Amino acid sequence: MTTPFARTLDRIDQQVDDDLFTKGAQLAVEIDGERVLDVALGDTGMAGSMTPEHVFRVYCTIKPVTTLAIARLVDAGAIDLDAPLATRLPDLTRLGEGTTLRHVLTHTAGLLRPQGVEMEVVQPAKRWDAITRARPPRGWRLGIDAGYSEYVAWNVIGALIERVTGTPLREHLRDTIILPLGLTSTWIGMTAEEHREVLPRLGVNAFVRDLSFIPMLFERTERVCTETNPAHGGYTNARDLAHMYASILGRLGGEPIDALPSTETLAEFCSPARPSVYDKVLDRECSFGLGFMTELRQHAFGDRCGPQSFGHSGNVGTSFGFADPERDLAVGVVFNGMVDYESASLRRRALVNALYLDLEDLDAAREQESVIEPGTGSRFRIRRRQRR
Repeated sequence: MTTPFARTLDRIDQQVDDDLFTKGAQLAVEIDGERVLDVALGDTGMAGSMTPEHVFRVYCTIKPVTTLAIARLVDAGAIDLDAPLATRLPDLTRLGEGTTLRHVLTHTAGLLRPQGVEMEVVQPAKRWDAITRARPPRGWRLGIDAGYSEYVAWNVIGALIERVTGTPLREHLRDTIILPLGLTSTWIGMTAEEHREVLPRLGVNAFVRDLSFIPMLFERTERVCTETNPAHGGYTNARDLAHMYASILGRLGGEPIDALPSTETLAEFCSPARPSVYDKVLDRECSFGLGFMTELRQHAFGDRCGPQSFGHSGNVGTSFGFADPERDLAVGVVFNGMVDYESASLRRRALVNALYLDLEDLDAAREQESVIEPGTGSRFRIRRRQRR
């Protein structure tokens, strides 16, 4: 009998064994809310064997955690997606007139600069001042032009959450999203004590160029780990990423998950909220939801993701997580090799395509057991088998 997920396992094993684009990898897959694949291969970047428990900085892949927090506040009526941001954040005086949270979440607000690398040379105490000076490029058409905001947008969203709730962002994300969802290996801003506790299982990404691997040791430092950076400063692993997306699918399917907003609000956030237009930063034509990448075939997630798929990647695809409602599929992946965009896209496509081919084989074998239930009134239709 053929081993389930044989193509997927062969593909990720080969990518690690080739030792060209990564030192190690983690892959976790949940179907119908059950973990069916949990793999860790290779090196942590610290000359140790990779395990599923190791934690990595996943850069922009962490954005959806803050997205879920803002979705809860929208659902509760505490924030209006279409109210001018200046009413809540009057210090953002250089934004385009009428800029709303919807514009920020869809990357149509023109908040392209400064980028993350540029902000690293700014003293932490002065970073909010730098954000308030951000302005759209000349001629920017608000709500029409698209440009992925690596840093500014999600720090604006974080500041909005703090202003509305009166709670430090790190604590709010921990208490309302991370812990209630059972994300036991996820942090957006560790405490010093948490940093000491997680350090033994904290791996690092390696910068890969010309067959050389340069470990990004700064990712393990207390200064970096304890910074609350909702844009690209989070730490997690593939298990937690897959579980987060499985929880979202559960809520979209009508499950009572208190940490998440209503099914209707969550579906709005996970659905395309801007048309497929050319993104000036990502250099591709693609759609976006409210904080989520949508229609993932447009985002180099392979050729087989369903049209309702949504998720997010980080650092040119070093890590990524996504959900495909048509299959009730949730996936988390961490590669700790930081490569160029073309290599990352090829690596991701190959792995995701292999996974879908394996799923097609499983579907054929289990066709008699599959059950299709009516939709919940949203655009999503979640296929769910009877849980054991």
